Formats: sequence, C-alpha cells, structure tokens
Amino acid sequence: MNKFWVILKESYRKNVQSIGFVVMIIAPLIILGIGLGIGYFVSNSEDESLPIAVITENDQVMALLSSKKEGLTIDEDIQSIADAKKALGNEEIEGYATIQVNDNFVEGEYVSTDMQGTPNAEILRSLLTSYQTQLKGRELALSEQEIGAITSPIQFSESIVSIEKGVIETEDDSDLTGSLVRNGAAYLISIAIFIFITTYSSIIAQEIASEKGTRIMEVILSSVSSTTHFFGKLVGILLVCLTQIMAYAVIAIIAFTQLKKIDFIKDVLSFVDLSELTASFIGISIVLFLLGIFLYVVLAAFFGSLVTKIEDVNKAVSPVAFIAVAGFYGGMFAFVNPDHLIVEILSFVPLFTPFIMPFRIAAENISSTGIGISLVATLSFTVLTTWISLILYRSNVLVYSDTNLLKTFKRSWSIFKSERKSISKE
Repeated sequence: MNKFWVILKESYRKNVQSIGFVVMIIAPLIILGIGLGIGYFVSNSEDESLPIAVITENDQVMALLSSKKEGLTIDEDIQSIADAKKALGNEEIEGYATIQVNDNFVEGEYVSTDMQGTPNAEILRSLLTSYQTQLKGRELALSEQEIGAITSPIQFSESIVSIEKGVIETEDDSDLTGSLVRNGAAYLISIAIFIFITTYSSIIAQEIASEKGTRIMEVILSSVSSTTHFFGKLVGILLVCLTQIMAYAVIAIIAFTQLKKIDFIKDVLSFVDLSELTASFIGISIVLFLLGIFLYVVLAAFFGSLVTKIEDVNKAVSPVAFIAVAGFYGGMFAFVNPDHLIVEILSFVPLFTPFIMPFRIAAENISSTGIGISLVATLSFTVLTTWISLILYRSNVLVYSDTNLLKTFKRSWSIFKSERKSISKE
C-alpha cells in the first residue's frame, strides 16, 4: 500500500506543480472573461444608442414623437435637413426623419446608415399611422371614444405547447424558463465532460507512455506490481482532475459573490431562475460527469500502455477521442431533439450516457427508473472496463513493439491467454 501512495503522490505532485496545470486552469477563465467582457460592452453599446432627428413643421407630430418615452430619443436641437445630414455624417445621430402633413395625410421618410434593419423606422411608421387615423377620424366627425376604439390595439397572446404522443400539452412561461435553464446547464456539463476527457486522457496516456518509452517502467515494475502502478497512476491523475474542478468551484463561488453586484450580471441573472436546477438534477449530473471522466481515463491508460514511444500517444488515444467526439455530438443532437428514438437508445449506452442523459433529465422525458438503470449500467460498464484494462495492462506494459496498435493488442492478448494457461496448470 505504501508503494501505491508513493506512485499516486508522485504522479499528482508532478502534474499539479507543472506550468501546464496552471495554464489549464487559467485559460478557460480568460476565455470566459473575454466572453463576459464582450457581452458587457455589447449591452452598454445597445443601451447607449444614438438619438434621431425629426424634421417637420407640424408641432403636433413633434409633440407626439417627443412624448414617446421608450424606443425613440429625439435630438430637438436639429431643425433642418442640412444639420441632420451633417450630424449623421459625424455619427452623432442614428438617422433622421422628414415628415409632412397635407390634407390629413402623413408622409414621411427615414434616412439611416443601418444596413441590418431600421427599428426606429418601424416605430415611426406605427406612431404616424396612428396619428393619421386620428386626423381622419376628426375629418369624419368621429368622437374621441370612436377614434380611440378604431386605434386601439388588438388583443393578441402567444402560447407555447408541446406534443406528447400526438397529444398537445400546454406549457406556461415558468415551465419554458425552467427547461431553458436545465438545458443550458446540461449543455455546459456536456462541454465540460468533453474538455476534461480529452485533456486527462492525453495526460495519463503520456504518463504511461513516457515511462515505458524510457524503459524506466522495467525498473518500476521490479519493485511494485503492475496493478499497483496502474491504479496509482490512475488515481493520481483523477485527483489532479478533482483539484482542477475544486479550483473552479472556489473561483466560481468567489466570483459570483462579487460579480452579482454588477448591473450587467444582475440583468443576466434576472432571466435565470437557478432554483430550476434541483438537487437531483445537479447530483445525477455530477455522478455522470465523474463516471464519464473515470471511464475514458481508464481507456486512455490502457491505450497509452500499447505504445512504445511518446510520439505515438496521440495516435494511441485517437479511438478514445473519436468516441468522445461522437458522444459530444450525440449530446448536441439531444439538446435539439431530446425525444428522438436514437437519443433514447444512446442515453443507455455507457460510453454516451454522460453526454446525453443530462439533456433527457433536463427535458423531463425519462423516469427515475430509467435514470437509475442508466447509472447502474454506466457504473457496471466502468467497473468491467477497468478490470479488462487492468488485466491487459499487465500483459502489455512491458511489451515493446513498433508495430501498429492492433498487432500490439493481439500480442498482449496472446500473452494474457498464455499466462492464464500457465496459472491453470499450476
């Protein structure tokens, strides 16, 4: 047991104290900070929109537009088209409108440099249409109540429904918001699983391949068993992974307590009801997250033991990477269509369960029994994979071959069968 802790401690210390580990922690935070910064400046730029100019000789029109509290900000100092053009050229205004009223008909033109649409033009059109209706109503000697009835907006509401087995079921806004929050959390979990799997699969494979390539493995295994070495390396790397997760948890708690005081963050949190992330959803997602990382790291440790040179590590762990990519895209498909038959099937395939099951839980289209079955299946498959990887690791960790991975694997399997036969004869 002492040898196990020595291997674990050395593997953990070497990785945690490396510059690469610090970069792994800081890089995502920098990317997240850049994203929040962009969102902050975009939000501020939208809030600080430029005013528009209105050129008209009709005082009633000017009073109507100036009384619009939301949507329009009018620069009343600009009184002529020449001044408006000059201000537009200096980017002091977003655009200018020229409006004329002749015989109770309103004519207007809005000039802007906005190539992606002119929301101010739509607001102006709506207000001026209402004003012309009032003018026509007075011309026809309609009362103010009759004019108000004509110009009153229609009652129009919007509802979102879901279809379950051909039956339409209504959803309220709280259900929709909760679904968006849960799906967003599942999306982040899927991305995190993929990043951690690809990162730590490469790390453990390089750990084993480097020792094997320098022939130091022969010295190590002369004093410790291959089983002890396998689990020492495996647990050491997993503890490095947990250290990174804990570092992010601490940073997130500290950052949340400070950033929630900022107006921009308050606006974002006002649209997010974190109470929708129930303890069961978080708990199951964490279990799937840890099982997924453990499963893929075990596979990477086995594939890393197949190569002789560290240069071949990326080639060796490519099957693990391809499976992880397939699982990630399966999760993205589940994000769009969590009720699809393929999604339901793949959510019970252990290699894909960590990526897909959070989306099914977020969509609430799976029972607690189904979740339990998927967890038991994933855990059982992880234990089985660990056992198979261990027995094959014992056979190939000292096999040095420049042939391809398939031939190396076959040779390791032959060695394992030979060892089994010799044990059975004894």
